[in-house]
Amino acid sequence: MHDYLIDYPPVMSVDDVAEILGVTPRTVRELIKQGAISCIKVGRLIRIPKDRLVNYLESDNH
Repeated sequence: MHDYLIDYPPVMSVDDVAEILGVTPRTVRELIKQGAISCIKVGRLIRIPKDRLVNYLESDNH
């Protein structure tokens, strides 16, 4: 796992992921909509497991 993600919880919010990527939450939602980052929906909440973010970061899809 990437060392810079160690301070983040195993399941992160859109805001957490936006902070990590240095983008807006809207951009993260768009990446989810495009299927670039997979997520879990809990009711209306969107949560991104840390391993799925790592998969996105290690992929060539960005």
